[in-house]
Amino acid sequence: MRRRPVVTILMLVILILPLPLRAQRKNVAPTFRSACADVAASLPRHGGVKPPLRHADLKVSATTQGISPAKPFTQEQVSNMVRDGFGDDSGAKLIEQRGIDFAPAEDFLQNLKAAGASEAFLKALRAAKPPEPASAKKPLNQVQIFALLVGQVPSHRVTMLVQERGIDFEPTDDYLQEVRLAGGEDELFSALKSAKVTKPVTVDPAAEARRAEVQKHVARGAELARKGQYAGAEQEFRAALLLDSQNADVYVGLSYTLLQQNKWDDGESAAREALRLNPNNDAAHNNLGNALANKGDTDGEIAECREALRLNPNNDLAHNNLGNALGQKGDWDGAVAEEREALRLNPNNDMAHYNLGTALGQKGDWDGAIAEYREALRLDPSDLAAHVNLGAALVVKGDWDGAIGEEREALRLGPNFAPAHYLLGTALQGKTDLQGALQEFRAAYELEPQNPDYHRAYGRLLQRVNK
Repeated sequence: MRRRPVVTILMLVILILPLPLRAQRKNVAPTFRSACADVAASLPRHGGVKPPLRHADLKVSATTQGISPAKPFTQEQVSNMVRDGFGDDSGAKLIEQRGIDFAPAEDFLQNLKAAGASEAFLKALRAAKPPEPASAKKPLNQVQIFALLVGQVPSHRVTMLVQERGIDFEPTDDYLQEVRLAGGEDELFSALKSAKVTKPVTVDPAAEARRAEVQKHVARGAELARKGQYAGAEQEFRAALLLDSQNADVYVGLSYTLLQQNKWDDGESAAREALRLNPNNDAAHNNLGNALANKGDTDGEIAECREALRLNPNNDLAHNNLGNALGQKGDWDGAVAEEREALRLNPNNDMAHYNLGTALGQKGDWDGAIAEYREALRLDPSDLAAHVNLGAALVVKGDWDGAIGEEREALRLGPNFAPAHYLLGTALQGKTDLQGALQEFRAAYELEPQNPDYHRAYGRLLQRVNK
């Protein structure tokens, strides 16, 4: 669940309009930021990473300030090692000794190589394995299957987990139908039918009956969430918690439905309760990061996303959200790397395509941005923000007809969306349709009279038309 910025154009000068960057959706009032050239000039020299590791500390004790000797290196710390000239054989030995807490993507390794990392250093990174969560080998239960689907984990990824970990129950036809209604696909059904079943040694009949009731509420909540009926889904998860108040997975589902309703405080509380019950729940960390982001705590979101990825490097939603958060901090290189990793894990993540397009646009790669926005729209043609940003990128390329088409489609989806009116006016002005442009600039200004850019564009064009 994550917001997504909308790129917009001001009289052919590119401005960034942060709008909802969503991994599962957020609504934020748009505000203009500095011109593209100013943004590029203000990017952190090293991609927004922390201060470099110090040679002396590494050589003497293999530790640095803020790093526990017992803990594996984080991705930021590895980047700092290379930046500080420690991407050599000695750094490789440290990687072998301490390990890493992330799965290095190929883009990340190539960036390290370009920054001066030796082949020995890169080989050590490729050979290192992140720590496996303590619960990784436990079989999945009925509720966890639904919790994963509710949290937008792709059915294919759930299938892989079932194959890796097995299940602790015999799936009935009714259960499989409930999984289908929650978004499960045929591949998952086959995996559930053929999964290794490891049942508990002892079974309490009363507890088993209560668990069945919990499962029914969670299944119904998952079905409603898939339909976008989040208030109803919330009630189902709350009913499940009345029967089992110590179930972390149910709290994860509840936090998701609360965040979808913009109940940031309640969503944060539910995610924190899930983590109190199970600190190693990567989905709970991801949801908590979403809640914090929507309350303006980007640093908090970054910390939670990194913890989610330490626990589960294959969480594409956490990679997507981390990339978005890094973009919010101006680290566009970091954003690109995270969004690419999200797409490596799940090529059908439309939000990651959108966010990657935004990051590429910020770096001046408008052809790349256009390709990513088009892919996002192929996956979700009703994405208003993607139509707006694609139109903006086409304006940059001088494709007035293409931009007009995208902004008109955006306005069909959201008639009162001021940035789309403004961009449509910009494209019409490029086509020398001054009356049409004036009409769109005026619509944008009337919808957001406090926006000085809309006012200025309308006023200047009005003077030109009246001459």
